[in-house]
Amino acid sequence: AMTEEAQPPEANEKNELLEPCPTDRGQKREIQTKEVPEATEAPSPVKTYFSKFAGAGVAGPPRPPLQQTGFSFMGSFIGIAVLGLIHIHLVQLKDPHHFVILIGPFGAMAVLVFSACKAPLAQPRNAILGNTIGGLCGWLIVKAMELTFLGSLPWTAAALSVALTIVVQERMGAVHPPGGATALTYVTVLPLHSLDYLYILCPAFLGSVVLVCIGLFTNNLSQARAYPQGWGLETDAKAKVSEGEAGSAVKAYFKKFAGAGVVAPPNPPLTQSGFSFLGSFLGIATLAVIDAYLFPKIPIGHLKLIIGSFGAMAVLVFSACKAPLAQPKNAIMGNTIGGVVGVTVFEIMRLVGLATLPWLWLMGALAVSLTIVIQELTSSVHPPGGATALIFVTIPLLQPLGYVYVLSPACLGAVLLVGIGLLTNNLSQVRTYPQGWW
Repeated sequence: AMTEEAQPPEANEKNELLEPCPTDRGQKREIQTKEVPEATEAPSPVKTYFSKFAGAGVAGPPRPPLQQTGFSFMGSFIGIAVLGLIHIHLVQLKDPHHFVILIGPFGAMAVLVFSACKAPLAQPRNAILGNTIGGLCGWLIVKAMELTFLGSLPWTAAALSVALTIVVQERMGAVHPPGGATALTYVTVLPLHSLDYLYILCPAFLGSVVLVCIGLFTNNLSQARAYPQGWGLETDAKAKVSEGEAGSAVKAYFKKFAGAGVVAPPNPPLTQSGFSFLGSFLGIATLAVIDAYLFPKIPIGHLKLIIGSFGAMAVLVFSACKAPLAQPKNAIMGNTIGGVVGVTVFEIMRLVGLATLPWLWLMGALAVSLTIVIQELTSSVHPPGGATALIFVTIPLLQPLGYVYVLSPACLGAVLLVGIGLLTNNLSQVRTYPQGWW
């Protein structure tokens, strides 16, 4: 065999071309032996869709300090009590066509204004404009149903009133869950139809103004709270509020009324409003159809599934689906808590002989404020739960249900809406529902 020195010049030249230079010898060998990775296939749309059901892995917010829960109780108790007293002494006339101001949706508004007061959904513009939109949409849909053949299909009125409310709220930049409840309440509580268009003024508009004003005075008593975060007129240039020199406690208190200068979130794209409409329509229609056609055939008493608070839940689940208040734990547990507290407060008041109209303000205030306390202690704050509690103590037709009300509509209705939220929200590429399961 020939030695390396004895190899012909052509062979030596060929070997030099194959050998790496001494400085990058290891790198070249690695490059020569490295395998080219195979191109991975993108997951199918169906797999991507169902993978969203597992959630985005976002943890829920921490439980608020007990001191803040005390402020939530105080504010909500005063707010609902004031509405109840106005309802009894100033609005409740002997005329059967009297005004009303204490309706279930204000239980949901109380949870937002007094417990989740920093949320964009709780700010004055959202509360007042969003709830007034709900009153207007509910009234318009009822009038439209009366003029068309759809008047014989009440479930369409319920679904359309909530879906239309959500779309208008999104386009106006005033998403407010109780507005959906205000629309659905007008459709489903037939005695309210006697108010006609005045329902938009009172209770929808006036009740919102009262609760927002009480929120200003009670929330700002806490050093850790500033309500409102914004009045809806802020711009990017005005977003940062300059902190002046420390003044008196009274001056600092009233200074909070000007707002913290937080800019409201932008309106969602029109395509997302389409998904909000689709999901809310299907959700409320499902509850209404079961309530109208299936439950009457079940021989277990007069079960109920469609109540006003699900209008508020539809706004959360299908429009504000990324909000912590809209997640499954909050929706199901928070609404069930509202049912339990509402029934329990009514039963206790009935046992002591106070479940009468003159004490309606006390029943309503206790039902909503205790619901908020338990929701905060269990980290399951959910505004419709306040409405679910208030609806039970204010609507006599539901009170014979007793604790069955907790099962249906409180728990069952929430489970159904969350389930429909999973199916419809995740059809959108930019939505993932839930953000977290627990």
